[in-house]
Amino acid sequence: MTDTVNEKWEPKIVAFVCNWCTYAGADLAGISRLQYP
Repeated sequence: MTDTVNEKWEPKIVAFVCNWCTYAGADLAGISRLQYP
C-alpha cells in the first residue's frame, strides 16, 4: 500500500431526495445566491 498523506481528501455526498425537495433546495440556493464550491 502507498501512503496518501499528500493527497487532499474530499468526501463524496450522496443524497436520495424526492422531486419536490430538489426544486425547493435549488430555489433557495438561487435566492441566497450561493455559489457551487
